[in-house]
Amino acid sequence: MKNKNEYNFDLKGKEIKKIFRTPEYEEYKEKKKKTQKKKEKIYKFTSIGNSTNAVRSLILINVILFIISYFIPLVTQYALYPVSSPNFMFYQVLTTMFLHGGLLHLVLNMIMLWSFGNQIENVIGTKKFLQLYFLSGLVSSLLWMFLGIGPAVGASGALSGLLAAYLFIAPEAKVMFFFVIPMKIKNLIYGFGAFSLVFGLLSLINPTFGFGVGHFAHLGGLIGGYLIANYWVKRNQIQTF
Repeated sequence: MKNKNEYNFDLKGKEIKKIFRTPEYEEYKEKKKKTQKKKEKIYKFTSIGNSTNAVRSLILINVILFIISYFIPLVTQYALYPVSSPNFMFYQVLTTMFLHGGLLHLVLNMIMLWSFGNQIENVIGTKKFLQLYFLSGLVSSLLWMFLGIGPAVGASGALSGLLAAYLFIAPEAKVMFFFVIPMKIKNLIYGFGAFSLVFGLLSLINPTFGFGVGHFAHLGGLIGGYLIANYWVKRNQIQTF
């Protein structure tokens, strides 16, 4: 005698499909499809022409302040100085994120913000994106305050935090290093972190070894972004791929 609770393996293909044609299953399939599309988008880095709100606003603010700095010496007062400097002011930990030392500096940082920021904001949302950006920038500023040499400007500390978040969100994503060499983003981040640490320490021995780059600011941003993203992932507050 056949148990009524047993599956009937003699069902035809069409009959089997009917079992799964429920509202819940259709909703599951739709969510899975959207997730797969987002994953493909993240891994291909197709951010061009797909600007998100926070990224677009940050780029606009940086560009406007760069233009204003041609007429008003903003860098002199609002760059971040080491805490031991008589020119240090607490507000500089924030203002330094919106100033740049030249057109090339601005362009490179904004390209990086556009390329990586759009994807991050799409995944974690605008609110968490801004938290990640500014908290990473603040950690970057704190490290520079105590280990840096001379004034520092630029969004690269906050941008380093965005990079670090990829270690949790999409570590296997592929990027083109210098627009030529394909590599996994996790390898790029580890290499960038090691480079920043080594040359940051060398700059403490002799400032010329730092080549005028804020290595400790970059390292601080990486640390900040790593800690924040790790906190969110452990509490299942952000999506990972």
